[in-house]
Amino acid sequence: MSVRLPSVRHPRSFYDVFGVVAAAVTIMALVLAVRYGSVVRLEMAAFMTVVFLWAGWAIERILAESKDRARTQRRDPPWN
Repeated sequence: MSVRLPSVRHPRSFYDVFGVVAAAVTIMALVLAVRYGSVVRLEMAAFMTVVFLWAGWAIERILAESKDRARTQRRDPPWN
């Protein structure tokens, strides 16, 4: 069984989005556990904003590719 790492540049599935967001939340939790100050909190808020904007872009891209793929693979219904 081969497992691939989540892709940031070319997300192909929702597992890519989930993997990147989960890794970002883990990194944020580790940083805030070690250092906790107003500057660090501000940096983590900016980091999570960027991650969630990326997640929105990635989901939009995955859905657009899925729509294009469905359009090219359209077949006649089985009852015809």
